[in-house]
Amino acid sequence: MRIISRALALFIAISLTSCITTKTIKATSSVPAGTEVAYSKVVNPAYARDYIGADIITEVEFYSAGKARNEATKVPKGHVVFQVIPIGGTPKDAPFGGGQLGDYVFIPKDKSDIIFDLKRGDKIQLRGGTRVQKYIINGIEIIEFVATSIQKL
Repeated sequence: MRIISRALALFIAISLTSCITTKTIKATSSVPAGTEVAYSKVVNPAYARDYIGADIITEVEFYSAGKARNEATKVPKGHVVFQVIPIGGTPKDAPFGGGQLGDYVFIPKDKSDIIFDLKRGDKIQLRGGTRVQKYIINGIEIIEFVATSIQKL
């Protein structure tokens, strides 16, 4: 009986996690390269799609290198992830507990050395655009920033 209940639990867990898939929204940006945009606007759901694949400049505060352990975000191949918050902003509560976290930013590995020298609260300038992923099952959109460069201010 225990074997059957364990097998059933495993089947349910696999079924549920297989339903949690995302679809990356395609780029449609027509924003001129080098346009400066406030970070709070960049990650606002009403505007985030405007910056998919764009080449914009925004300023943020560094929060942490890496990602939260309980987050299932997909890091693009050849990239490193770190976390930021809006200048003067506060981190958000991590889902399922686990403290607080910032917004995810991805940067190519060959340009990532600087993030390991930054301290929480350091102001940085990012250049790049958004990546918006939509969960298939519930329609929630996840907004992340894909940087092409980073500079400490």
